[in-house]
Parts: sequence; structure tokens; C-alpha cells
Amino acid sequence: MPVDKPSVLVTGAGRGLGRAIANLFHSNGYHVIATDYDESLFADITGQEGYTTAALDVTSDAAADNVAAMIKADIGHLDVIVNNAGINAFYPVCEAPTQMTITAFEINTFGALRTIRACLDLLIESKGRVVNISSESAPLRTPFQSYASSKMALEALTDAMRRELLPKGVHIAIVRPGAIKTEMFGEIAHLKNAVENSRFDSDFGKYAKGVAKRVPKHPSPPADVAAVVYKAATDPKKKVLYKINNDFALAVLSRLPTKFLDKLLVANRNA
Repeated sequence: MPVDKPSVLVTGAGRGLGRAIANLFHSNGYHVIATDYDESLFADITGQEGYTTAALDVTSDAAADNVAAMIKADIGHLDVIVNNAGINAFYPVCEAPTQMTITAFEINTFGALRTIRACLDLLIESKGRVVNISSESAPLRTPFQSYASSKMALEALTDAMRRELLPKGVHIAIVRPGAIKTEMFGEIAHLKNAVENSRFDSDFGKYAKGVAKRVPKHPSPPADVAAVVYKAATDPKKKVLYKINNDFALAVLSRLPTKFLDKLLVANRNA
């Protein structure tokens, strides 16, 4: 039987920011389709009024199609998608097995594309909204991680999709948060090279120490970021980009000439 309230699909909703987003939409009267790669993460909300939970591996076209079909059959409509699923890993990009970086892009970049493609008819029918979660790091690609590059690619694809869908009445926004107090943030101070027997172990060790010294002191609570996501999904102004807790120094660095920035990042690692 169709649901008579607005609905939102949230990927990566099993914990952290995704769960905060799901809970906020739920508290504001939305029916929440909470998805994650492991449905057991929803043991505490499965069966609760206003929640539908489902396993969704965002690297799988078939999985995205299955969730879209379930929404059409059981919910009847879809008003908002929040593409939140993401992973981070630290390693020498040029040396790591190629699949390691492909996997990061499959989740962080193409996962959003898959959910939008699978739910396209539902979105167009509702003239819905999409919010893609990026990162303040997107404009500044530092060494030893593909995360920022995958988020930059997500923002580029978001621009392309938004311009395609504007005539259909569908709006896609980007939320670019800074540090968030989640499990992912807690790992930053204890980075380990994901590549065994790496040629870059010494360089990576210096990089990791530098990162540990500069861990942001005031990460945003997930609930605060969720509030910005909710605004991006409901704001009548339909802005393209929403930010929260972005680091001023990162913003300045991202605007430096490339050759100068290259030298600065290398010098900083060797300091």
C-alpha cells in the first residue's frame, strides 16, 4: 500500500552520518528507506513505523535496481535521495593495486550515479531532490589517498546530472562537510599504509605523523551535518553547494598555484 508521506532514500545509513541523516528526516515526517551494505546494521530500527530497511551494495547496478523496484512497489513514490555511502583509505595511489582505487571510486563516486539512475523515473515523477555528500577535501588532492579525488569526480558528475535533470524539475545539490565526529574521523590520527611492503613506507610514515599533528580540533557532530543535508534537500532556494565546518587553511591551499602547492606539500611532509 503506497505511503502517504514524503519519502527519502539514504545510502550508508547504518551508522555515523548516514544514520543521523535518516533519523532527522524521520523526525521531520519522512518515510525513510535506510540502506547499507549490511542490513544487520538496522537491527534497532527494522520494523519501526516510518522506516523501511534494505541491503544496498552501491557498487552493484542490480542491487540499486532491486531497491528502486522495492520503493516503487511498497512505497509508491520517492521524493529525496541522499547519497551518503562512502569509504576512505590511505595508501600510495600510484603503487597500490589498481582495484583498491577503483573500489573507492565505485563507492564514493559511482554509487551515487547508480542510485540516481536506478531511481530516475521515481525522481522525475516526483520532481524530487538529490543530495550528494562530498567533502571539503575535494578541491585539495593530497598524496596517499584517493578519497578527495573520488569526491572531486562526484562533484563533477553532480554538475553534469543536475544540468541534465533541471528541465525535468529534479534538483541535485552537493553538501561539502569538513571533519565529522565519526569512526572515519577517529582513524585519522592512526593512519597505516594499506599497501604491504610499500616503496613509500618512509614517506607515508612522515605523512601520517603530519596528519596526526593537524587533526581538526572541532569536528562537527553528525547531527549538525545532517541538519545541513536536510536543508539542502528542502531549501526552496535550491542552492547548488552547501558547506559546514570547512577548514579555512584547506580552502586557501586549494587556491594556490599547482607547482607551488606541489613543493609545499612535499616540503611539509619532509619537515
